[in-house]
Amino acid sequence: MSIFIFGEWTGTDLHDSTYELLYEGRRLADILHTPLTVLFIGPPEGKEKAEELIKYGADRVLLALDQRLGDFRDDVYSRIVTQLLSKEQPEVMLFAATAMGQALAPRVAGTLRLGLTAHCIGFEIRPEDKALVQIRPSFGEDVMARIISRTKPQMATVRPGIFPKAPKDDNRTGHVETLALEEDLFVSALEILERQEVPVKDISLKKAKVVVAGGRGLQNKELFSKLFELAQLLHGAVGATRPVCHLGWVSEEHMIGVSGATISPKLYIGFGLSGALHHMVGLKGAETIVAVNKDPEAPLMRRAHIAIQADVREFLPLLIERLKGLNKK
Repeated sequence: MSIFIFGEWTGTDLHDSTYELLYEGRRLADILHTPLTVLFIGPPEGKEKAEELIKYGADRVLLALDQRLGDFRDDVYSRIVTQLLSKEQPEVMLFAATAMGQALAPRVAGTLRLGLTAHCIGFEIRPEDKALVQIRPSFGEDVMARIISRTKPQMATVRPGIFPKAPKDDNRTGHVETLALEEDLFVSALEILERQEVPVKDISLKKAKVVVAGGRGLQNKELFSKLFELAQLLHGAVGATRPVCHLGWVSEEHMIGVSGATISPKLYIGFGLSGALHHMVGLKGAETIVAVNKDPEAPLMRRAHIAIQADVREFLPLLIERLKGLNKK
Protein backbone atom coordinates (compact mmCIF):
# COMPACT_ATOMS: atom_id res chain seq x y z
CA MET A 1 0.00 0.00 0.00
CA SER A 2 1.33 3.46 -0.88
CA ILE A 3 0.36 6.98 -1.90
CA PHE A 4 1.37 8.33 -5.30
CA ILE A 5 1.43 11.94 -6.48
CA PHE A 6 2.19 13.28 -9.94
CA GLY A 7 5.22 15.57 -10.27
CA GLU A 8 4.54 18.14 -12.98
CA TRP A 9 7.30 19.60 -15.15
CA THR A 10 6.63 23.06 -16.63
CA GLY A 11 9.38 22.90 -19.21
CA THR A 12 11.89 24.74 -17.03
CA ASP A 13 11.06 23.70 -13.47
CA LEU A 14 8.72 21.70 -11.28
CA HIS A 15 5.27 23.24 -10.95
CA ASP A 16 4.55 24.80 -7.54
CA SER A 17 1.60 22.42 -7.19
CA THR A 18 4.01 19.49 -6.96
CA TYR A 19 5.34 20.82 -3.66
CA GLU A 20 1.77 21.42 -2.46
CA LEU A 21 0.86 17.81 -3.26
CA LEU A 22 3.97 16.70 -1.38
CA TYR A 23 2.80 18.56 1.72
CA GLU A 24 -0.61 16.89 1.79
CA GLY A 25 0.67 13.56 0.48
CA ARG A 26 3.20 13.40 3.29
CA ARG A 27 0.49 14.10 5.85
CA LEU A 28 -1.74 11.33 4.48
CA ALA A 29 1.15 8.88 4.18
CA ASP A 30 2.09 9.44 7.82
CA ILE A 31 -1.50 8.76 8.93
CA LEU A 32 -1.60 5.54 6.91
CA HIS A 33 1.99 4.57 7.79
CA THR A 34 2.72 4.06 4.11
CA PRO A 35 5.41 5.35 1.69
CA LEU A 36 4.91 8.46 -0.42
CA THR A 37 5.95 8.14 -4.07
CA VAL A 38 6.30 10.84 -6.72
CA LEU A 39 5.94 9.90 -10.38
CA PHE A 40 7.87 12.34 -12.56
CA ILE A 41 7.46 12.31 -16.35
CA GLY A 42 9.61 14.65 -18.38
CA PRO A 43 12.88 15.29 -20.23
CA PRO A 44 16.30 14.32 -18.81
CA GLU A 45 17.01 17.93 -17.79
CA GLY A 46 14.30 17.62 -15.13
CA LYS A 47 16.05 14.73 -13.41
CA GLU A 48 18.02 16.76 -10.87
CA LYS A 49 14.97 18.72 -9.71
CA ALA A 50 12.89 15.55 -9.49
CA GLU A 51 15.51 13.73 -7.42
CA GLU A 52 15.43 16.60 -4.92
CA LEU A 53 11.81 15.81 -4.12
CA ILE A 54 13.08 13.28 -1.58
CA LYS A 55 14.14 16.26 0.53
CA TYR A 56 10.59 17.66 0.31
CA GLY A 57 8.90 14.61 1.80
CA ALA A 58 8.92 11.84 -0.82
CA ASP A 59 10.14 8.37 0.14
CA ARG A 60 10.52 7.33 -3.47
CA VAL A 61 10.78 9.12 -6.82
CA LEU A 62 10.04 7.23 -10.02
CA LEU A 63 11.53 8.88 -13.10
CA ALA A 64 10.14 8.44 -16.61
CA LEU A 65 12.79 10.31 -18.58
CA ASP A 66 13.07 10.85 -22.31
CA GLN A 67 13.70 13.89 -24.49
CA ARG A 68 10.41 13.17 -26.26
CA LEU A 69 8.60 13.77 -22.95
CA GLY A 70 9.61 17.43 -22.91
CA ASP A 71 6.29 18.28 -24.60
CA PHE A 72 3.10 17.21 -22.86
CA ARG A 73 1.07 14.78 -24.95
CA ASP A 74 -1.78 13.48 -22.87
CA ASP A 75 -2.04 10.17 -24.74
CA VAL A 76 1.65 9.37 -24.14
CA TYR A 77 1.70 10.57 -20.54
CA SER A 78 -1.52 8.72 -19.66
CA ARG A 79 -0.14 5.50 -21.16
CA ILE A 80 2.92 5.73 -18.90
CA VAL A 81 0.86 6.54 -15.79
CA THR A 82 -1.68 3.80 -16.54
CA GLN A 83 1.02 1.17 -16.98
CA LEU A 84 2.73 2.16 -13.74
CA LEU A 85 -0.47 2.22 -11.67
CA SER A 86 -1.46 -1.20 -12.97
CA LYS A 87 1.90 -2.54 -11.84
CA GLU A 88 2.27 -0.69 -8.51
CA GLN A 89 -1.37 -0.74 -7.29
CA PRO A 90 -1.09 2.25 -4.92
CA GLU A 91 -3.86 3.10 -2.47
CA VAL A 92 -4.11 6.75 -3.60
CA MET A 93 -3.08 8.71 -6.71
CA LEU A 94 -3.22 12.52 -6.62
CA PHE A 95 -2.81 15.03 -9.45
CA ALA A 96 -2.86 18.82 -9.29
CA ALA A 97 -5.90 20.36 -11.00
CA THR A 98 -3.67 22.24 -13.42
CA ALA A 99 -4.23 22.22 -17.17
CA MET A 100 -1.97 19.18 -17.39
CA GLY A 101 -3.52 17.39 -14.43
CA GLN A 102 -7.06 17.99 -15.68
CA ALA A 103 -6.14 16.53 -19.07
CA LEU A 104 -4.21 13.57 -17.69
CA ALA A 105 -6.21 12.34 -14.69
CA PRO A 106 -9.52 11.67 -16.55
CA ARG A 107 -7.70 9.73 -19.26
CA VAL A 108 -6.03 7.51 -16.68
CA ALA A 109 -9.25 7.05 -14.71
CA GLY A 110 -11.19 6.20 -17.87
CA THR A 111 -8.64 3.66 -19.07
CA LEU A 112 -8.46 1.91 -15.70
CA ARG A 113 -12.20 2.33 -15.02
CA LEU A 114 -11.56 4.19 -11.78
CA GLY A 115 -13.49 6.86 -9.94
CA LEU A 116 -12.05 10.36 -9.97
CA THR A 117 -12.92 13.29 -7.71
CA ALA A 118 -12.06 16.66 -9.24
CA HIS A 119 -10.92 19.92 -7.62
CA CYS A 120 -10.55 18.64 -4.06
CA ILE A 121 -9.79 21.16 -1.34
CA GLY A 122 -9.15 18.75 1.52
CA PHE A 123 -8.72 15.12 2.51
CA GLU A 124 -9.37 12.97 5.56
CA ILE A 125 -8.75 9.33 6.36
CA ARG A 126 -11.85 7.43 7.53
CA PRO A 127 -10.76 5.63 10.71
CA GLU A 128 -12.78 2.42 10.34
CA ASP A 129 -11.43 1.36 6.94
CA LYS A 130 -8.65 3.87 6.12
CA ALA A 131 -10.58 5.08 3.07
CA LEU A 132 -9.66 8.47 1.63
CA VAL A 133 -12.42 11.04 2.21
CA GLN A 134 -12.19 13.52 -0.66
CA ILE A 135 -13.65 16.94 0.13
CA ARG A 136 -14.80 19.41 -2.51
CA PRO A 137 -17.60 21.92 -3.03
CA SER A 138 -20.73 20.34 -4.48
CA PHE A 139 -21.81 21.03 -8.04
CA GLY A 140 -24.18 23.68 -6.70
CA GLU A 141 -21.14 24.98 -4.78
CA ASP A 142 -23.18 25.78 -1.67
CA VAL A 143 -22.23 22.74 0.43
CA MET A 144 -19.11 20.66 0.90
CA ALA A 145 -19.31 17.15 -0.56
CA ARG A 146 -17.42 14.29 1.13
CA ILE A 147 -16.69 11.61 -1.43
CA ILE A 148 -15.26 8.11 -1.03
CA SER A 149 -14.15 6.13 -4.07
CA ARG A 150 -15.30 2.56 -4.57
CA THR A 151 -12.29 1.82 -6.77
CA LYS A 152 -8.55 1.74 -6.13
CA PRO A 153 -6.31 3.52 -6.48
CA GLN A 154 -8.50 6.28 -5.10
CA MET A 155 -7.88 9.13 -7.55
CA ALA A 156 -8.38 12.86 -7.17
CA THR A 157 -7.23 16.18 -8.55
CA VAL A 158 -6.32 18.92 -6.06
CA ARG A 159 -6.92 22.63 -6.47
CA PRO A 160 -3.57 24.49 -6.76
CA GLY A 161 -2.91 26.92 -3.92
CA ILE A 162 -5.05 25.07 -1.36
CA PHE A 163 -2.16 23.48 0.53
CA PRO A 164 1.14 25.07 1.57
CA LYS A 165 4.36 23.93 -0.04
CA ALA A 166 6.26 21.12 1.62
CA PRO A 167 9.30 22.29 3.60
CA LYS A 168 12.76 21.14 2.56
CA ASP A 169 14.76 18.81 4.81
CA ASP A 170 18.29 18.22 3.55
CA ASN A 171 18.67 15.27 5.93
CA ARG A 172 15.87 13.20 4.37
CA THR A 173 16.84 10.15 2.35
CA GLY A 174 14.88 8.00 -0.04
CA HIS A 175 14.96 5.90 -3.18
CA VAL A 176 15.18 7.20 -6.77
CA GLU A 177 14.45 4.82 -9.64
CA THR A 178 14.57 5.43 -13.39
CA LEU A 179 11.87 3.52 -15.25
CA ALA A 180 12.52 1.54 -18.40
CA LEU A 181 10.20 2.91 -21.10
CA GLU A 182 9.12 0.71 -23.99
CA GLU A 183 9.08 2.27 -27.43
CA ASP A 184 5.36 1.71 -28.01
CA LEU A 185 4.58 4.05 -25.11
CA PHE A 186 5.62 6.99 -27.29
CA VAL A 187 3.11 6.43 -30.10
CA SER A 188 0.98 9.57 -30.23
CA ALA A 189 -1.89 11.01 -32.24
CA LEU A 190 -0.60 14.50 -31.42
CA GLU A 191 2.05 16.56 -33.18
CA ILE A 192 3.52 19.77 -31.77
CA LEU A 193 3.58 22.32 -34.60
CA GLU A 194 4.79 25.40 -32.74
CA ARG A 195 5.11 26.97 -29.30
CA GLN A 196 3.93 30.43 -28.31
CA GLU A 197 4.93 32.18 -25.12
CA VAL A 198 2.05 33.55 -23.03
CA PRO A 199 2.74 37.14 -21.91
CA VAL A 200 3.33 37.44 -18.17
CA LYS A 201 1.18 40.01 -16.39
CA ASP A 202 2.77 42.70 -14.26
CA ILE A 203 1.09 41.40 -11.10
CA SER A 204 -0.19 37.84 -10.92
CA LEU A 205 -3.48 37.41 -9.06
CA LYS A 206 -2.10 34.36 -7.28
CA LYS A 207 1.09 36.12 -6.20
CA ALA A 208 -0.30 39.58 -5.39
CA LYS A 209 0.12 40.85 -1.83
CA VAL A 210 -3.02 42.96 -2.19
CA VAL A 211 -6.18 41.87 -4.02
CA VAL A 212 -9.28 44.02 -4.53
CA ALA A 213 -12.31 42.08 -5.76
CA GLY A 214 -15.80 42.94 -6.85
CA GLY A 215 -19.17 41.25 -7.08
CA ARG A 216 -22.55 42.01 -8.57
CA GLY A 217 -23.16 44.58 -5.83
CA LEU A 218 -21.10 47.00 -7.93
CA GLN A 219 -24.06 46.82 -10.34
CA ASN A 220 -22.30 47.72 -13.57
CA LYS A 221 -19.10 47.30 -15.54
CA GLU A 222 -18.17 50.97 -15.28
CA LEU A 223 -18.02 50.93 -11.49
CA PHE A 224 -16.26 47.56 -11.51
CA SER A 225 -13.54 49.03 -13.74
CA LYS A 226 -12.65 51.42 -10.92
CA LEU A 227 -11.18 48.43 -9.10
CA PHE A 228 -8.29 48.52 -11.56
CA GLU A 229 -7.60 52.12 -10.53
CA LEU A 230 -7.72 51.11 -6.87
CA ALA A 231 -5.46 48.12 -7.48
CA GLN A 232 -2.89 50.36 -9.14
CA LEU A 233 -2.90 52.70 -6.16
CA LEU A 234 -2.40 49.75 -3.79
CA HIS A 235 0.11 47.94 -6.04
CA GLY A 236 -2.26 45.01 -6.15
CA ALA A 237 -4.35 42.88 -8.49
CA VAL A 238 -8.06 42.70 -9.34
CA GLY A 239 -10.22 39.69 -8.56
CA ALA A 240 -13.84 38.88 -9.30
CA THR A 241 -16.66 36.48 -8.58
CA ARG A 242 -17.89 34.02 -11.16
CA PRO A 243 -21.19 35.86 -11.92
CA VAL A 244 -19.26 39.07 -12.64
CA CYS A 245 -17.04 37.25 -15.13
CA HIS A 246 -20.08 35.66 -16.78
CA LEU A 247 -21.66 39.11 -17.11
CA GLY A 248 -18.62 40.16 -19.12
CA TRP A 249 -17.44 42.87 -16.73
CA VAL A 250 -13.98 41.28 -16.60
CA SER A 251 -12.23 38.25 -18.10
CA GLU A 252 -12.30 34.87 -16.35
CA GLU A 253 -8.58 35.05 -15.56
CA HIS A 254 -9.63 37.36 -12.70
CA MET A 255 -12.02 34.80 -11.19
CA ILE A 256 -11.42 33.72 -7.58
CA GLY A 257 -12.93 30.55 -6.16
CA VAL A 258 -13.82 27.00 -7.14
CA SER A 259 -13.71 27.73 -10.87
CA GLY A 260 -10.86 30.22 -10.64
CA ALA A 261 -7.79 31.09 -8.61
CA THR A 262 -6.93 30.30 -5.01
CA ILE A 263 -5.12 33.31 -3.54
CA SER A 264 -3.03 34.06 -0.45
CA PRO A 265 -2.67 37.86 -0.26
CA LYS A 266 -1.75 39.79 2.85
CA LEU A 267 -4.80 41.99 2.21
CA TYR A 268 -8.04 41.16 0.41
CA ILE A 269 -10.80 43.77 -0.01
CA GLY A 270 -14.16 42.59 -1.32
CA PHE A 271 -16.62 45.14 -2.71
CA GLY A 272 -20.29 44.28 -3.15
CA LEU A 273 -19.92 40.53 -3.05
CA SER A 274 -21.81 38.18 -0.76
CA GLY A 275 -19.02 35.71 -0.11
CA ALA A 276 -20.70 32.52 -1.28
CA LEU A 277 -18.90 29.25 -0.62
CA HIS A 278 -17.53 28.85 -4.13
CA HIS A 279 -15.78 32.24 -3.82
CA MET A 280 -14.62 31.80 -0.21
CA VAL A 281 -12.80 28.59 -1.13
CA GLY A 282 -10.39 30.76 -3.09
CA LEU A 283 -9.63 32.96 -0.06
CA LYS A 284 -8.30 30.17 2.12
CA GLY A 285 -4.85 31.74 2.43
CA ALA A 286 -5.81 35.44 2.79
CA GLU A 287 -4.27 37.00 5.93
CA THR A 288 -6.62 39.99 6.32
CA ILE A 289 -10.09 40.17 4.76
CA VAL A 290 -11.95 43.46 4.45
CA ALA A 291 -15.56 43.46 3.26
CA VAL A 292 -17.61 46.41 2.02
CA ASN A 293 -21.31 45.67 1.68
CA LYS A 294 -24.72 47.18 2.52
CA ASP A 295 -25.87 43.83 3.92
CA PRO A 296 -24.34 43.16 7.36
CA GLU A 297 -25.51 39.53 7.15
CA ALA A 298 -23.61 38.73 3.95
CA PRO A 299 -21.30 35.72 4.53
CA LEU A 300 -18.20 37.74 3.66
CA MET A 301 -19.15 40.44 6.18
CA ARG A 302 -19.38 37.80 8.92
CA ARG A 303 -16.10 36.21 7.83
CA ALA A 304 -14.16 39.47 7.40
CA HIS A 305 -11.60 40.77 9.86
CA ILE A 306 -12.91 44.27 9.03
CA ALA A 307 -16.53 44.66 7.90
CA ILE A 308 -17.63 48.03 6.51
CA GLN A 309 -21.37 48.48 6.10
CA ALA A 310 -21.65 50.95 3.24
CA ASP A 311 -22.97 51.43 -0.28
CA VAL A 312 -20.06 50.37 -2.50
CA ARG A 313 -21.23 52.76 -5.23
CA GLU A 314 -20.42 55.64 -2.90
CA PHE A 315 -17.61 54.09 -0.89
CA LEU A 316 -15.35 52.93 -3.73
CA PRO A 317 -14.98 56.31 -5.52
CA LEU A 318 -14.43 58.05 -2.18
CA LEU A 319 -11.71 55.55 -1.21
CA ILE A 320 -9.93 56.06 -4.52
CA GLU A 321 -9.99 59.84 -4.13
CA ARG A 322 -8.71 59.57 -0.56
CA LEU A 323 -5.80 57.36 -1.62
CA LYS A 324 -4.93 59.71 -4.47
CA GLY A 325 -4.82 62.57 -1.95
CA LEU A 326 -2.51 60.61 0.33
CA ASN A 327 -0.18 59.81 -2.57
CA LYS A 328 0.19 63.52 -3.33
CA LYS A 329 1.41 64.31 0.18
